[in-house]
Amino acid sequence: MRLRVAALACAGVLSVSNAWAEEATPVGEPEEQMMRYPPSSVRFPLIAGGVGVLGLAYGLGAMCAGLWPEVPGAEPWLYIPIIGPWAALAKSGCAEDDPDCSAIIYIRGVLYVLSGIAQIGGAGLIGEGIFMTTEAEGAAPKASWTIVPTGGPNQAGIAAVGTF
Repeated sequence: MRLRVAALACAGVLSVSNAWAEEATPVGEPEEQMMRYPPSSVRFPLIAGGVGVLGLAYGLGAMCAGLWPEVPGAEPWLYIPIIGPWAALAKSGCAEDDPDCSAIIYIRGVLYVLSGIAQIGGAGLIGEGIFMTTEAEGAAPKASWTIVPTGGPNQAGIAAVGTF
């Protein structure tokens, strides 16, 4: 039984034509046919995702400025996208009716920073979607598969591995 398992494992190893770490090009396809850049159909979802992230972060900040106009720095600055949260962070402080605002000032500062990072990230996604290099969509790469030996201390076998 062990001789059959060893022979099967050797046959599987010898039948594999390329190394496992060398999976850049499927077997039998020239390297020129592989795409180096994403297809142009990626642009719209990337731009839409950026608009969504930027719009959500900006909308939450503007909503907070409308609900709590007495917070220092919120009223004029949170209505300005991208730079607004950073300017509001610089002008932040305790309100006149609450001179000892304790931990709320730190929580507000963290929220300003998160909003600013999200707005910059959304703007970055929009810019990436507009300016990224794409390739025309051609024929999709063909499916390829290979037989791979598997094994362990108490088992041996063959697996089919493929790219579809």
